[in-house]
Amino acid sequence: MREVKLKDGRTIVLRAMTKSDIMPAGNGRCPANCEMILGGDIEPTKHFRILNEKMIDRYGTTAILALDQELIAGFVNFYPTWCPHFDVCNDEQIDEATAHLDVIENPPFSDDPALHPRCLIVRNEYRGNNLAVELLNCLKEWAKANGWRKIVGNGCIFSGRAQYQWVISPKPPRKIWEKAGFSAQDYAPLGMNAKSSEDSARQSFEWYKSDDFPKYVPRDIDPDETNWYEIFADYTMIWSLQ
Repeated sequence: MREVKLKDGRTIVLRAMTKSDIMPAGNGRCPANCEMILGGDIEPTKHFRILNEKMIDRYGTTAILALDQELIAGFVNFYPTWCPHFDVCNDEQIDEATAHLDVIENPPFSDDPALHPRCLIVRNEYRGNNLAVELLNCLKEWAKANGWRKIVGNGCIFSGRAQYQWVISPKPPRKIWEKAGFSAQDYAPLGMNAKSSEDSARQSFEWYKSDDFPKYVPRDIDPDETNWYEIFADYTMIWSLQ
């Protein structure tokens, strides 16, 4: 556990998530887009609770929370290398993941085990206080204390210019990872891509320009931006315990 003092004097507590405060999930019920309070009225789905309780029993936790008293100001959640399919952003993914609970209980051998952050999110009103970096630092402390030697953040936006990444995407700018001691490296276990292809970056840019892009998110990049690849490319950021 660590404490962070905000500029306005409030104290934020960072700690590992326990069974008693498992966050709701599925269908967009996320601390990024609703007021999530520990012990509040929104209940996690049955399978989400089962999945996370299994992970907590086996590994200790699945997330580091940033708490302003009972309000979740931000979080970083993560899974071991052998659970890449546990990207539980909606109820269908959660239901699918519960078919693989045996992998949690009896993980396959890996000669390069690592933790993989899935989302690193700070609520809008708490940004500008270095909370994202503090969450990553707290994750590093937890990983070291629990025997992990590597953390791999996949899908990291390079530029930091696009507003959408802060509002609806779990892809923080590369500079945030670097402030927390991560570095860009090639890494591709289990078929994961180490770097973005030009096609995937272009798809992100085209989505950003399309009518499918959320209307409530400001577009702060010129549709004719010539440097679009550097803005929308994904990278792999790694922290290794020396």
